Amino acid sequence: MELEIKNLLKQQGFSATKTRMAVLGAILKMQPASMQQLISALPDVDRATVYRTVDLFVELNIAKKVHTGFKYRVELSDSFQEHHHHLTCLRCGTVLDVHTPEIEYAIDQTASSNGFRPVRHDLEIIGYCAQCS
Repeated sequence: MELEIKNLLKQQGFSATKTRMAVLGAILKMQPASMQQLISALPDVDRATVYRTVDLFVELNIAKKVHTGFKYRVELSDSFQEHHHHLTCLRCGTVLDVHTPEIEYAIDQTASSNGFRPVRHDLEIIGYCAQCS
């Protein structure tokens, strides 16, 4: 996958710098990762550089921002992993990836029955995980 992303960067006129690859590596290890988690995981990389790199990855559809209230987490885009949704714990902050075909079907049917052509969607269920409830 890293080679595929390196090639994508090159095709779009960007270098696969050591810093960009370090940010990618951090995203891969922690996804979905908060910006604070990424910054903490990359102490040798300037904070602004982490933000700029994430923005570049989002612009190139390498990564996407998963919004959680006013903040967001970063994970690979659907181009590089299977589409899924999230369960987020209000107490401990744990984020669980969930793959539920029934939800996808319901979303498709809802859009279709309303004459709507969706481009993308995100679903996050917020509550308490088993350990915190």
